[in-house]
Amino acid sequence: MRIEVENDAIRARKKQEYEDLVSEMDAKGYEARIEKINIVTANVFAMVLFVIVGAITFGINYTIRGNLFGDFFGGMNMYLWYLLFFVFYFLSIFVHEFIHGFFWHFPCEKKWGSIDFGLNVKMLTPYCHCREALNRKVYVFGAFAPTFFLGIIPIIIGLIINSYFVMLFGVIGFIGGAGDLMVIWTLRKHKDCMLFDHPYEVGYAYFVRKTGTEE
Repeated sequence: MRIEVENDAIRARKKQEYEDLVSEMDAKGYEARIEKINIVTANVFAMVLFVIVGAITFGINYTIRGNLFGDFFGGMNMYLWYLLFFVFYFLSIFVHEFIHGFFWHFPCEKKWGSIDFGLNVKMLTPYCHCREALNRKVYVFGAFAPTFFLGIIPIIIGLIINSYFVMLFGVIGFIGGAGDLMVIWTLRKHKDCMLFDHPYEVGYAYFVRKTGTEE
């Protein structure tokens, strides 16, 4: 496992590792292709998803209890509520990336040795990067896992205990997986392939068998 703050040297290393992987996969009979994700489209998708998921979550709560937001502050001081929510949300950003790595490391030949956690200073965002190509099922499972554990599960718990805090945390956690959901959506076109996070494009590389090669 590597923990790093991305800089020019690290970006160059990741680019070289990607090129080495392309050469290795080429020798195995795989051709590298790239699927790019449009940032503007991703942001619009996240905003639309926020409205939809929020409406469904609080709509269900209203249908069950006749109360749109549930127990708003849960008996807490308003300022303490906002402080705790900010702290939980900030920590969840890093937990989101850890969950990716946790599920992706299992099939890797080097296990945790193939997982990088880092901070993209230019974008001010943490990231998880797997240095091995993964099959589609494993990649999708690891990509969706943070949305499930930080989004769907808190929403369900929040609805059960009637907590606005937990419901809102779940809605935002779900939106935090918007980019992952976009990637999963694009994968419907690439069913028989190996996948790899691209080191410098917004998107991923996928490896498909060259015509005329066999398993």
